[in-house]
Amino acid sequence: MFFVKDLQESENKMRNLAHMPVKGRVAQALIYLEKQFGLKEDGFINIRLSRQDLASFIGATYETVFRVITELLNENIVAAHDKYIKVIDKEKLLLLTADDEV
Repeated sequence: MFFVKDLQESENKMRNLAHMPVKGRVAQALIYLEKQFGLKEDGFINIRLSRQDLASFIGATYETVFRVITELLNENIVAAHDKYIKVIDKEKLLLLTADDEV
């Protein structure tokens, strides 16, 4: 069963890389990272992550991820400080992943 779960996760990740727009992939990655690493006392995700790291994680260019993060900051969906990201509006972030799925 362990390998089945890994295979399903890999399959979902490949599908998302092929079909989901970058904004949806960023949103999905932030939700995953929050679940995987938890939150610091101040509410930021407990992992120091550069935009380049995030771009590599979701299979996008640095420039595109920079633009998407800037949009999310301007829409008050996330906050950023010193390579840490905080999800402010999880509901809106979840909508980005649901609306973008194929």
